[in-house]
Amino acid sequence: MNRVAHLSRANVFAALLVAATPLFAQTNPVKLAGSARFDLTGSASVGTLSDGQFTSGSGSFSRQTWLPAADQPRTYSAQFNIVRFAWLEAAFQFTPQSNGTVTLRLMGQWEQPPGGGAIYRQEVLWDDLSATGSMLNNGSFEQLSGSVPAGWTRPYGDASVTNLTPVHGTNIVRVWHDGPLQTTLAVTGGVPVTLRCWARPLVPAGFPEMARLGSNTPAHTASLKFRRGANLGNYLEAPPNTWGTIVYTTNDFARMKAEGFDHVRLPIGWQYYTGPGPNFTLSNTIFAQADALVTNALNVGLAALVNLHHFDDFTTDPAGQSNRFFAIWEQVAAHYSNAPPTVAFELLNEPRDAATTAVMSPIYAEAIRRIRLTNPDRTIFVGPGRWNSLDEVPNLTLPDADANLIVTVHCYDPFLFTHQGASWTLPDTPTTGIVYPGPPPTPLTPHPSVTNTAWIMDWFNRYNTLPTEQNPCSTNAFVTRLELVRRWSEYYGRPIHLGEFGAYSTADAASRARYYRDLRAAAEACNFGWAIWDWKAGFYFWNNSSNAPAPGLRDALFPRAKLRALGPGHFDYESTAGKTFRIERAAEPHTGWSAIATQQLTAPRGEFTDPLPPAARAFYRLEWLREP
Repeated sequence: MNRVAHLSRANVFAALLVAATPLFAQTNPVKLAGSARFDLTGSASVGTLSDGQFTSGSGSFSRQTWLPAADQPRTYSAQFNIVRFAWLEAAFQFTPQSNGTVTLRLMGQWEQPPGGGAIYRQEVLWDDLSATGSMLNNGSFEQLSGSVPAGWTRPYGDASVTNLTPVHGTNIVRVWHDGPLQTTLAVTGGVPVTLRCWARPLVPAGFPEMARLGSNTPAHTASLKFRRGANLGNYLEAPPNTWGTIVYTTNDFARMKAEGFDHVRLPIGWQYYTGPGPNFTLSNTIFAQADALVTNALNVGLAALVNLHHFDDFTTDPAGQSNRFFAIWEQVAAHYSNAPPTVAFELLNEPRDAATTAVMSPIYAEAIRRIRLTNPDRTIFVGPGRWNSLDEVPNLTLPDADANLIVTVHCYDPFLFTHQGASWTLPDTPTTGIVYPGPPPTPLTPHPSVTNTAWIMDWFNRYNTLPTEQNPCSTNAFVTRLELVRRWSEYYGRPIHLGEFGAYSTADAASRARYYRDLRAAAEACNFGWAIWDWKAGFYFWNNSSNAPAPGLRDALFPRAKLRALGPGHFDYESTAGKTFRIERAAEPHTGWSAIATQQLTAPRGEFTDPLPPAARAFYRLEWLREP
């Protein structure tokens, strides 16, 4: 976890939409689009567009904040995630206040390179648009009027029709931010309108497509040892003699094992302990401290994930700090070259700023090459940019020849809930009393300091008013995004690890437990391993004061497996991949139980058939074996 503020998706989106008028004088660098964007603008007679929400697809939206304040309520600007290997569908609903027209403009992201300059040309393909509550003409783009679809106009730029593989029919359109396409819909006051569309990026020429590796790689095998983890935060990731005051003892490791965790993630600020270049020699001090954590974990049967944390000099200037980055990993790799395979490396926590996904992919490849000189079989975790964002995973490129890589992601959404009251994420998070899931029993008034922040006020309006199935403070904040990462994982054969999730302890205990339950279940449904942030710091699982888990978190993270009878001596059950169960049988629940088999899950669902079912009825139960 980063102690600097995590930008919310809405905030990032607002930052991208700072210009409405394109610049044509500059040459635009080409980049693969990670999201598709459309803008909705109502005529003056429409009044307000309200109740905006994505009903399918992984998306975010805001008002068109570059317009005069009086015009913004009749607008939305929305974007949703897309991937290069499949068409993805999205649906967006809104309600016009009065009769009139709404202009729908299809476009792409507004994004500049880290150094500024002309925005990227990120082309998006669109097809099979439709609407309910209004009439959308020629949404499949089959009828043409000159070089554009009939009923559509090109306000500026070079939007075009193409016949690349469509969803249906023959034609699709290709657009980007400075080459949009638009049409107009007639709307009726008070009648909700739902727009449905399909989109995917246009893959740039020469784009390096990754190999597809299948589902039985060394990384998939290794991932079974990293299913249920805890972060040991607020210790070695801190600069020496500052805020890293948490002490981890052998009792902590024994408790983690007893609770059911199978690994620990070790955030370490190796960069604080390097000597001068060109060797950047690491001090014995940090190796001794790290070794103590690794040894204590291994001694109780926990796997250990050693990472590089808070390397802010690097994320600000990757090119200038890359030699130091490589030197750190060469030394750490050599030091642990004889460690058991349950010790893994994570190359960088939460790349951000100049350390974009595109920048990090070749740097990761070189670091992996160097590590492989001393650790040919070591499992290595790598993560995308924007703080290990779920949405950045499709932009990650990994070495084709290395099948022992696990992709790590983080998720703290809904951010205003998980970080409520956190000082290091101000000014966005002063409002406390946010419950999960929303809506609250009575509307919550946001803190006065955020009333002029449009995206926060919009979030609270939806939090206070929408039912749970539509609420931003619910599983809507993460389930669809996790599912998209699952599709990427299965397509390319790269296992996923949710390396951080959690809720700050200022949230009420019941809400925290419900959140951990829902996000853990969603990750496991996607077959992802996970690690909570954290064991006993500000997001604690273990409460030192009560010498017990925080209320509700044990059941939220480690629920009992539920059996479902399929026939005599035949049942299935759902749990977590990587868990091992002893299957027991008894003639009656109150009589003696006998162990009849042991089964390790390789997927979230298991099935068992008794090879010798008794003639009379029998009862079955599962006992989770925490020992490896």
